[in-house]
Amino acid sequence: MIRIAVDMMGGDCGIDSNVGGILRFIRNYNYNDVVFDLFGNITHLETSITKLGGLPIGLCTIHDTGDRMISSDERASIAIKRGGGTSMFEAISHVALKRADAVVSSGNTGAYMALSKTVVGMIPGIIRPALVSIIPNIRGRSVMLDLGANTDCSSIQLAQFAAMGSAVAKVLLSVDNPSVALLNIGTERSKGTETLDEAYKILEGNVNINFSGFIEGTDIGNGTSDVIVTDGFSGNVSLKTMEGTIMYLLHLAKEEVSKSFFCKLGYFFCRGMLSSIRNSLDPSRHNGAPLVGLRNIVIKSHGNADAIGFATAISSAVTLAKSKFISNITENLASLKTDDSGKNPHENRNK
Repeated sequence: MIRIAVDMMGGDCGIDSNVGGILRFIRNYNYNDVVFDLFGNITHLETSITKLGGLPIGLCTIHDTGDRMISSDERASIAIKRGGGTSMFEAISHVALKRADAVVSSGNTGAYMALSKTVVGMIPGIIRPALVSIIPNIRGRSVMLDLGANTDCSSIQLAQFAAMGSAVAKVLLSVDNPSVALLNIGTERSKGTETLDEAYKILEGNVNINFSGFIEGTDIGNGTSDVIVTDGFSGNVSLKTMEGTIMYLLHLAKEEVSKSFFCKLGYFFCRGMLSSIRNSLDPSRHNGAPLVGLRNIVIKSHGNADAIGFATAISSAVTLAKSKFISNITENLASLKTDDSGKNPHENRNK
């Protein structure tokens, strides 16, 4: 039996969105071995559950945390000091104590990461955890990391991201030997920063990581690589640029359709295809970013995720919980070439 701990008080859309996501997962996903521990205000939760039609008996246990929650603008340092007893803290602790197999939250990203690092702890050898996302492309999907957890990274961190991203891709993309690439300003070996050059040296010839070299930003949408590795600053900018471009194109298409009778007629015949395209690009259907590098499975849902998005995040948590995800990361890390001190010989800075 897989048990998922859920912070029900996090997110911008309120409890109804989180409850709706759990209901959608139970009804639409083909799992009969998943149960939930829900952390939040029991009165608010029971009201929402009743309003949305009720949850199956025996599948959900409510843990009352009252009104204690971490706000969306609370600083990570404050969350660590005062987070005890909040819905987020208790959900994370449930996993750390091995009372659940994974935790999901739509709450404050900085606080969630800080509490997870403190309460759950890191896989031995990992410098920092990374935030991962699934990116749609013309060939299917890719894994991309880091997406904001670490704005500035050293070469060994990038190499560790490659090891972790490869493990994620094997599970969530069902790829046996995922290709891994470093995001750069060009594909030529001579391009890029010293940090990228050092990361390249660490990864080339690795027996556990199928490293393919550098890729450019245009290759993200082309699906050139299964795993795209970059620092959190570049990754976050890239992701939000892609999301903004998609929103612009959908808005432009909507405007064009309304301009003339023939455009509306064309839309009538193509609406099925356009709806399929819109759904494939919908961030809700790719929601659920694993925070990798931790001892347990921690999933971050978008703060503004609706029921569809939250159900997708839960699905990612279940899929990872059923896999050998953590042990795969450990195996990949062991293959990174290091000297006797445990540091990579090419590493000249460790931030």
